[in-house]
Amino acid sequence: MFFFKSCPPFRTSEPKCFSILRLFIAIIFSSVIIIYAWISIEEFVSNIDEPNLYISELDEHFTYPGFRVCPKALSNGDDTLNISLYKLYRDISSSQLYIPNDYSFYDNKIRGLNDLNLYDFNTLYELHNNYSIPTNANFFIRDHDNNRCRIFIPPSINDEFSRIVEFQPFFVANELLFIITSDNSSIYSYFEINFESITINKRNLTIQSALANRNPNKDLKDVNTTLIPNQYFITRGRYVIYELILKERISYSSYFTGYLGFKASNTSTFLEIEEKELAPTPNASYTALELRFQYDFIIREQQKFQITVARVISNIGGFYGALSGIFVLLFGASKLTPWGICQKYVCCWSYRRSFKRHLASRYVSRAGIPLADDPRKLPLGAELSDRVAVLEHLLKEYYIDAYYLEKLRTTRKRYLDLRNNNFELLKLLGDDIDEDLKDDIALERLEDGSTS
Repeated sequence: MFFFKSCPPFRTSEPKCFSILRLFIAIIFSSVIIIYAWISIEEFVSNIDEPNLYISELDEHFTYPGFRVCPKALSNGDDTLNISLYKLYRDISSSQLYIPNDYSFYDNKIRGLNDLNLYDFNTLYELHNNYSIPTNANFFIRDHDNNRCRIFIPPSINDEFSRIVEFQPFFVANELLFIITSDNSSIYSYFEINFESITINKRNLTIQSALANRNPNKDLKDVNTTLIPNQYFITRGRYVIYELILKERISYSSYFTGYLGFKASNTSTFLEIEEKELAPTPNASYTALELRFQYDFIIREQQKFQITVARVISNIGGFYGALSGIFVLLFGASKLTPWGICQKYVCCWSYRRSFKRHLASRYVSRAGIPLADDPRKLPLGAELSDRVAVLEHLLKEYYIDAYYLEKLRTTRKRYLDLRNNNFELLKLLGDDIDEDLKDDIALERLEDGSTS
């Protein structure tokens, strides 16, 4: 740190007033760094409790969720549960519900509003008892664990279960209507519904497909996603609307990883449901459940710590680097320090003693210790060349990268070997060959990589 390098003893080659000015500026800069570090750490500690939740939209297609519906009885029984499924259409511009004239559950016969009738929940009983309209019970299977329960399994992504259906020149939103009946519904007080899974059309974009500039739609893949366990209840004989919001939450398995700056990795998908109960059904022997999505996209909630340990260190390090650059610009660079805290203070005494022993075996010679002993007062029998050799080795090991110089030495040695070989060869040809020609031949063979 520039503060310690500016402390006394001052340099004898500089005026004392200049050294004092440098020390004064170093104290100011050091104080500013300490204050900035304190503020950064205090801000980190004050925001350490909970991560922030960042919300975004995912433009991915998805089906309606699969669910399990079970009757809850006041007494035990083996009555059969029957569920009929119908599809409704909502005009996005007017929010009016429609049902097809020629109902077949599929969209391929619908061309416009003329193929649809207004839907009114008061006509629910007539709709359910109209045998010309298919009930589409084939989407339900019996629960093997509980014979009285039924499981709704929607098919994969298609026009029948998409959130938005396009009928030129307008768009309508798909909604599903379930009518639940039982052979002896008088013994049941309510139904339990558990949403279990949903199919999402995810884009599996890979590096190869991105480099190939392929059509992104080719990378779409249906993924059956398990939902976070949930439980809802419907009172018998009621008309209930569930408005669904599909959310994906990315959270931390441990807040400790978030403090260190790692991204959240645990992904979970769940439904947020707003329940609306319109009124009792016209006939209390059946119960109606209407499902609709509020949005045609997935809401992603991602946990993220705004201030992390890595960010605090980065901010403090960047600020320290900026002030150090200004200080070097004003007063020049400090001396290089090849030995750090571990060699000087931290490590145990046995390690530091071993470090000193190895250092002494390499740099203590009969000519003294370089940069420490006075070169003008060499011991008897010592030569200045010994001192220079030790000093060069010190510079090479701790201060200067001598790679290219060693490469140059190797090249020079090869050149000299080639030159000597050429002299022997040219002696056979005669002594009248010019010396410059000999050097040119050696250089040419050296460039070709030849050593013989």
